Amino acid sequence: MKVLINDSPRELPEGTSLATLLRELNLLETKGWAFAVNDSVVPKSSLEDTILECGDKILLIQATQGG
Repeated sequence: MKVLINDSPRELPEGTSLATLLRELNLLETKGWAFAVNDSVVPKSSLEDTILECGDKILLIQATQGG
């Protein structure tokens, strides 16, 4: 199935969870990241339960410091 990650297409197997995708991207245990699927923020407690579907738009956001 095809999803968009930060507007870039990516093929994933059916039934892939958001946690599985983040493991593949080495982001699951990295601090300072937030994740949204179809414009809805996904809390870390729901990453395993969030099953991605064809056409989903996934946004990966890294927190930055500044002043």
